[in-house]
Amino acid sequence: MAGRLAGRVAIVTGGGHGIGRAYALGLAGEGAKVVVAEIDAVAAETVAADLKRQGFKAIAVRTNVADRASVEAMAARAVEAFGRIDILVNNAAIFATVPMSRSPFDEIEIEEWDRMMAVNLRGTWLASRAVVPHMRP
Repeated sequence: MAGRLAGRVAIVTGGGHGIGRAYALGLAGEGAKVVVAEIDAVAAETVAADLKRQGFKAIAVRTNVADRASVEAMAARAVEAFGRIDILVNNAAIFATVPMSRSPFDEIEIEEWDRMMAVNLRGTWLASRAVVPHMRP
């Protein structure tokens, strides 16, 4: 597939839904091979299958961005499938699914706060940390 990203490999965390799915479609449309990294394995498989039906190269990788081993496995699977990593879209996040988005800050449960920080902040750092050794060369 010709395009500005031909020959490149892109990982989209949270790529199974919403804007993550749109990122995956857009990157594929520009010629990138896409890794749909998503905690919802069914959604990841659905998006990867949709991309493949359209003639794009894609794989689904069940990924929990808050878990170090999971993001390291994601990076390893991307390299195993496509030989490299060029692009990381740190899209995985939780907001609307957490009651805290509809609560005054002093009513947010500590567990809710910790879960959001684990995905939205730690997950971004862990995913970046996992791919950099493959991107650096």
